[in-house]
Amino acid sequence: MGSHITARGPVTPSMNITPLIDVVFLLIIFFMLVNNIVSDESVEMVLPELDPPHTRELGEVSRVVVNVAPEPFSKQGRAGYPLEHPGRARYVKVGTGVGSQFAVEDTVGITAALTALRTANPDLQVLLRADAALFYDEVRPVMGAVTAAGIGTVNLVAYLPEE
Repeated sequence: MGSHITARGPVTPSMNITPLIDVVFLLIIFFMLVNNIVSDESVEMVLPELDPPHTRELGEVSRVVVNVAPEPFSKQGRAGYPLEHPGRARYVKVGTGVGSQFAVEDTVGITAALTALRTANPDLQVLLRADAALFYDEVRPVMGAVTAAGIGTVNLVAYLPEE
Protein backbone atom coordinates (compact mmCIF):
# COMPACT_ATOMS: atom_id res chain seq x y z
CA MET A 1 0.00 0.00 0.00
CA GLY A 2 1.35 3.34 -1.00
CA SER A 3 0.62 6.83 0.17
CA HIS A 4 -1.44 9.17 -1.92
CA ILE A 5 0.01 12.49 -2.81
CA THR A 6 -2.42 15.17 -3.85
CA ALA A 7 -1.72 17.78 -6.47
CA ARG A 8 -2.48 20.58 -3.96
CA GLY A 9 0.18 19.57 -1.50
CA PRO A 10 -0.26 18.80 2.18
CA VAL A 11 -3.76 19.25 3.60
CA THR A 12 -4.09 21.60 6.62
CA PRO A 13 -7.08 21.31 8.92
CA SER A 14 -9.39 24.32 9.09
CA MET A 15 -12.44 25.22 11.13
CA ASN A 16 -15.64 26.80 9.80
CA ILE A 17 -16.70 29.51 12.28
CA THR A 18 -19.75 30.73 10.36
CA PRO A 19 -22.26 28.95 12.69
CA LEU A 20 -20.47 30.45 15.70
CA ILE A 21 -20.81 33.96 14.27
CA ASP A 22 -24.52 33.30 13.62
CA VAL A 23 -25.04 32.31 17.27
CA VAL A 24 -23.18 35.39 18.51
CA PHE A 25 -25.35 37.69 16.37
CA LEU A 26 -28.51 35.99 17.66
CA LEU A 27 -27.37 36.50 21.26
CA ILE A 28 -26.62 40.17 20.60
CA ILE A 29 -30.09 40.68 19.10
CA PHE A 30 -31.70 38.85 22.05
CA PHE A 31 -29.97 41.03 24.65
CA MET A 32 -30.81 44.21 22.73
CA LEU A 33 -34.51 43.25 22.67
CA VAL A 34 -34.55 42.37 26.38
CA ASN A 35 -32.87 45.68 27.18
CA ASN A 36 -35.54 47.56 25.20
CA ILE A 37 -38.35 45.74 27.01
CA VAL A 38 -36.86 46.52 30.42
CA SER A 39 -36.24 50.17 29.54
CA ASP A 40 -39.84 50.54 28.27
CA GLU A 41 -41.12 49.65 31.76
CA SER A 42 -39.22 52.39 33.54
CA VAL A 43 -39.64 56.13 33.33
CA GLU A 44 -36.80 58.42 34.44
CA MET A 45 -37.48 59.65 37.97
CA VAL A 46 -35.89 59.96 41.39
CA LEU A 47 -37.42 57.32 43.64
CA PRO A 48 -37.77 57.98 47.39
CA GLU A 49 -35.14 56.56 49.71
CA LEU A 50 -36.23 54.25 52.49
CA ASP A 51 -35.26 54.90 56.09
CA PRO A 52 -35.25 52.24 57.55
CA PRO A 53 -35.80 49.95 54.58
CA HIS A 54 -38.50 47.41 55.48
CA THR A 55 -38.76 45.81 52.10
CA ARG A 56 -38.94 42.54 50.30
CA GLU A 57 -37.80 41.56 46.87
CA LEU A 58 -40.46 40.24 44.56
CA GLY A 59 -39.94 36.79 43.13
CA GLU A 60 -41.48 35.61 39.91
CA VAL A 61 -44.91 37.19 40.16
CA SER A 62 -47.38 38.33 37.57
CA ARG A 63 -46.99 42.08 37.66
CA VAL A 64 -47.60 45.30 35.79
CA VAL A 65 -45.49 48.42 36.33
CA VAL A 66 -47.46 51.66 36.72
CA ASN A 67 -45.31 54.79 36.44
CA VAL A 68 -46.48 58.21 37.59
CA ALA A 69 -44.04 60.23 35.49
CA PRO A 70 -42.90 63.62 36.73
CA GLU A 71 -42.52 66.78 34.68
CA PRO A 72 -39.22 66.73 32.73
CA PHE A 73 -36.13 67.52 34.79
CA SER A 74 -32.35 67.39 34.72
CA LYS A 75 -30.89 64.58 36.81
CA GLN A 76 -27.70 66.58 37.32
CA GLY A 77 -29.69 69.50 38.71
CA ARG A 78 -31.42 67.24 41.25
CA ALA A 79 -28.37 65.17 42.22
CA GLY A 80 -27.92 66.69 45.68
CA TYR A 81 -31.53 67.87 46.05
CA PRO A 82 -33.95 65.10 45.03
CA LEU A 83 -37.02 67.04 46.24
CA GLU A 84 -36.15 70.09 44.13
CA HIS A 85 -39.01 69.62 41.68
CA PRO A 86 -42.40 71.28 41.02
CA GLY A 87 -44.21 68.19 42.36
CA ARG A 88 -46.60 67.73 39.44
CA ALA A 89 -47.05 64.59 37.37
CA ARG A 90 -46.85 64.67 33.58
CA TYR A 91 -48.61 61.37 32.73
CA VAL A 92 -49.30 57.83 33.94
CA LYS A 93 -47.88 54.84 32.08
CA VAL A 94 -49.53 51.45 32.64
CA GLY A 95 -47.20 48.63 31.56
CA THR A 96 -45.72 48.89 28.09
CA GLY A 97 -46.98 49.15 24.56
CA VAL A 98 -49.14 51.45 22.48
CA GLY A 99 -52.02 53.05 24.36
CA SER A 100 -50.43 52.57 27.77
CA GLN A 101 -49.94 56.28 28.49
CA PHE A 102 -52.74 58.27 30.15
CA ALA A 103 -53.25 61.74 31.55
CA VAL A 104 -53.13 61.82 35.36
CA GLU A 105 -56.79 62.89 35.43
CA ASP A 106 -57.89 59.99 33.18
CA THR A 107 -58.74 57.61 36.01
CA VAL A 108 -61.39 55.92 33.85
CA GLY A 109 -58.78 55.01 31.20
CA ILE A 110 -56.25 53.85 33.81
CA THR A 111 -58.91 51.71 35.52
CA ALA A 112 -59.99 50.20 32.18
CA ALA A 113 -56.40 49.30 31.25
CA LEU A 114 -55.76 47.71 34.65
CA THR A 115 -59.10 45.87 34.58
CA ALA A 116 -58.24 44.37 31.18
CA LEU A 117 -54.88 43.20 32.52
CA ARG A 118 -56.47 41.77 35.69
CA THR A 119 -59.12 39.96 33.63
CA ALA A 120 -56.34 38.26 31.65
CA ASN A 121 -54.51 37.40 34.89
CA PRO A 122 -56.47 37.38 38.19
CA ASP A 123 -53.29 37.19 40.35
CA LEU A 124 -51.92 40.43 38.91
CA GLN A 125 -49.87 42.67 41.20
CA VAL A 126 -49.10 46.34 40.59
CA LEU A 127 -45.65 47.88 41.03
CA LEU A 128 -46.31 51.60 41.50
CA ARG A 129 -43.39 53.92 40.72
CA ALA A 130 -43.62 57.62 41.50
CA ASP A 131 -41.01 60.36 41.78
CA ALA A 132 -39.94 61.26 45.33
CA ALA A 133 -40.94 64.92 44.86
CA LEU A 134 -44.47 64.30 43.51
CA PHE A 135 -47.32 65.57 45.64
CA TYR A 136 -49.57 62.90 47.06
CA ASP A 137 -52.60 64.30 45.25
CA GLU A 138 -50.85 63.34 41.99
CA VAL A 139 -50.47 59.69 43.09
CA ARG A 140 -53.79 59.25 44.94
CA PRO A 141 -56.00 59.06 41.80
CA VAL A 142 -53.74 56.35 40.37
CA MET A 143 -54.03 54.32 43.58
CA GLY A 144 -57.81 54.79 43.40
CA ALA A 145 -57.80 53.49 39.81
CA VAL A 146 -55.84 50.40 40.93
CA THR A 147 -58.43 49.76 43.66
CA ALA A 148 -61.31 50.34 41.24
CA ALA A 149 -59.78 47.77 38.87
CA GLY A 150 -60.07 45.16 41.63
CA ILE A 151 -56.33 44.60 42.09
CA GLY A 152 -55.58 43.68 45.67
CA THR A 153 -51.78 43.98 45.82
CA VAL A 154 -49.90 47.21 45.18
CA ASN A 155 -46.13 47.31 45.72
CA LEU A 156 -44.57 50.74 46.04
CA VAL A 157 -41.17 50.90 44.38
CA ALA A 158 -38.46 52.85 46.17
CA TYR A 159 -34.70 53.32 45.91
CA LEU A 160 -32.69 50.89 48.00
CA PRO A 161 -29.48 52.54 49.25
CA GLU A 162 -26.33 50.56 48.50
CA GLU A 163 -24.90 48.76 51.49
